[in-house]
Amino acid sequence: MLKATLKKGEIVPLEPVPLDWKEGATLEVTKMDADDFDVNEWAKSMNELCADSSPEDEAIMDLAIEEHRKQAKEWMRREMGLAE
Repeated sequence: MLKATLKKGEIVPLEPVPLDWKEGATLEVTKMDADDFDVNEWAKSMNELCADSSPEDEAIMDLAIEEHRKQAKEWMRREMGLAE
């Protein structure tokens, strides 16, 4: 089960989305009790997942994050009427 949080009206995953999930897939989302989420356990699992990442994987991830930031800024500029 993928865990996520609600931030500013959007569902944000707390862990990588499974590779077999395709864009546009229908998902079922249910609310968890706050007591069910252990941020320390989540952090531990993320550290375990990332422990063996290669420098190449890190570079790919950094590029993807930068591209995401660029797209988000462009979208916000359009939303605010600042884009040309």
